Amino acid sequence: MLPASAPTAILADDEPHMRAMLREQLEALWPALRVVGEAEDGVAALALIESVRPDIAFLDIRMPGVTGLQVARAMTAPTRLVFVTAFDAHAIEAFEVHALDYLLKPVDPVRLARLLARLRALMMPLPAATPEPDLARLAQALARLEAMPVTPPPAVRLQWLQVPMGGQVRVVHIDDVAFFESDLKYTRVVAGEVDGIIRLSLKQLAEQLDPACFVQTHRGTVVNRRQIHAVHRHGEIMELELKAMSVRLKVSQPNHHLFRAM
Repeated sequence: MLPASAPTAILADDEPHMRAMLREQLEALWPALRVVGEAEDGVAALALIESVRPDIAFLDIRMPGVTGLQVARAMTAPTRLVFVTAFDAHAIEAFEVHALDYLLKPVDPVRLARLLARLRALMMPLPAATPEPDLARLAQALARLEAMPVTPPPAVRLQWLQVPMGGQVRVVHIDDVAFFESDLKYTRVVAGEVDGIIRLSLKQLAEQLDPACFVQTHRGTVVNRRQIHAVHRHGEIMELELKAMSVRLKVSQPNHHLFRAM
C-alpha cells in the first residue's frame, strides 16, 4: 500500500487509449505516483484539478469544449502541469502558463523517464488536499473558464499507434497498418512485422481514421486501401490480397461495392 503522502496525478485526454498508454508508462516508470483521476474534456479536467488538487496534471492541449491551455489559465490549484499533445505548435504558449514540460505523442519512454526524474527532484510538499472540494473556488474557476471563447478543435486524424508486443511497445505510423481486426472490446493491429492488441474498440478507432483511406471489409475488419495489392473474385466470394502478406481478407457481400472499381 502506498503512503498517504505519495505524489498524485491526473490525466486529461479525449482519447481513452492515449490515457491508458500514458497510465501504463507512469506505472512502470514511477510506481509511487498515484493517478487519482482522469478526464476526457477541458471542463472535467478543470473540475478534477480544483477538487482533487493533484501534484501533477498531464493535460492534452486539444480537447473538446476548451483546451488544456485554457484549463491552465483558469485553474487555481498549485498543480504542476505537463502537456502531452500530438501538436508542436503550442510549445511557447505552454511555457507561458508555466508548464514543466511539453511532450509530443507518441510519448517517448526515455523522454518521459527524464521528465519524471526531474519531477521527483523538484517535488516539494504541496498543501494537503481537503476532504471536500472548495466549491466557491471551483465556481470561480469555472466562471473564468466559461468567459473564455470556446472554439471547437479541428478534426484530427490518428497518426501514430503504440502497439504492445511482448515486453516492448512498437510505435507504428497509421499509413503502415495493413488492417485492424476486432478482438472483443480491443483491436488487433497488423502492420508488417507488428501484430498486437491495442486497448481501443474498432468503433472508437474507426472514428479517428481517414475514411478515404480506411474501409471496412466486414463488420469486424477495417483495411488500409494503400495496402491492398489485388482484389480476387470467385463467384459471390470477394477477397483482398494485401501487399507483402500471405493473408487474404474476405469482403462481406454488402461491402463488395467498395472494391469493385479496384
